[in-house]
Amino acid sequence: MGKTSIFTVITAVVVQFIVGYLWYGPHLFGDVITAGGGHAIDFLKLDVLSLVLILLSGYGLTNILGTLDKLTGTKDMNGGIKLGLTVGAFAIGFPVMMLMNLMGFGHVVLLVTFTYIVLVTILTNLVVIN
Repeated sequence: MGKTSIFTVITAVVVQFIVGYLWYGPHLFGDVITAGGGHAIDFLKLDVLSLVLILLSGYGLTNILGTLDKLTGTKDMNGGIKLGLTVGAFAIGFPVMMLMNLMGFGHVVLLVTFTYIVLVTILTNLVVIN
């Protein structure tokens, strides 16, 4: 397992926050989430629990992707995108979609959330590689 830099974690958290704000905000798919039976997501609500969870998820994702990059020998952007897509879709995205489907979320919400998870995983892996 490689060392995880605090700057990599902070950059990954900033990427997650910006992409999440744009993705689930009024700019792209915020109306889809609320119309699909979900609740509005307030990304500007920064309570302590939300900050701790996003820091832990940023650390965990960068640590896991850094380890996988090292184990697979991924060093370029093309390999980073492929690994991010694979991990985002199969290791994170599909299990989350199965859980959300069991909870009764609609198909459009599942598609939007799955695409967000895969996109964030790819971008975080590109941050980890660089």
